[in-house]
Amino acid sequence: MHVEPWKGLKEHLGQNRFLANLSYSYGLLTIQIEYRKLDSSYVVMFRSPTLFRVMDEGDLLRFQSQFEGPVFASSFIFELFDTELINFCYEERDRSMDKEKYCHFAVVSDDDFVEIVTYDDEPTITAIDL
Repeated sequence: MHVEPWKGLKEHLGQNRFLANLSYSYGLLTIQIEYRKLDSSYVVMFRSPTLFRVMDEGDLLRFQSQFEGPVFASSFIFELFDTELINFCYEERDRSMDKEKYCHFAVVSDDDFVEIVTYDDEPTITAIDL
């Protein structure tokens, strides 16, 4: 498995970020990340995610320990490649879907970690000045 900042985000801001809001309604997952010192916020939306889970800082630290160095310090959204979660989703669908179309994302704040698996879809990100 390897992790990269998501290519769809033009700028990658560092730490001092927090999860301001998370909602899931009618198949739309919305996550708002705010930066404490920058007066800026980002709303990340996923349409009909295959799977998502919210974890706390302890889970983030355990996940981070698989890598050398702080891989989640450079941005708030990452794409993860060759993961067990993609394999799980593929197996659960009786291998009837194209495995290459699954995408695994992580939206990361300083205290929370949200993993999202989508099928043939990428997030929409909107920047908001506070």
